[in-house]
Amino acid sequence: MKVLQTLPVEIALRTLRDEDRQEVLAWFDHLKNWENDAWLRSQANQVNSSDNVYVLKAGGDLRIFFRLEQDRIILLDLATKATIVASGHVSGQSGS
Repeated sequence: MKVLQTLPVEIALRTLRDEDRQEVLAWFDHLKNWENDAWLRSQANQVNSSDNVYVLKAGGDLRIFFRLEQDRIILLDLATKATIVASGHVSGQSGS
């Protein structure tokens, strides 16, 4: 499956430490196999069903937000768990 980055993702990648950036890029590679990887699909939580938006814990404190489309995955943003909690958008989710 084709994985496309948006500008917010490109900007966020530039702010990461080398180690974190490499880990996130590895997750992007895993997403290319979305259709064939049941474990990966089980790790993603749907955030918005009408837009097919998901969040994936990318190790440590980072989360990858993406939209699943018919033939591609659009990477929407990267965020830390602390940023997400502070914004109040994931209240009620434990440990995700």
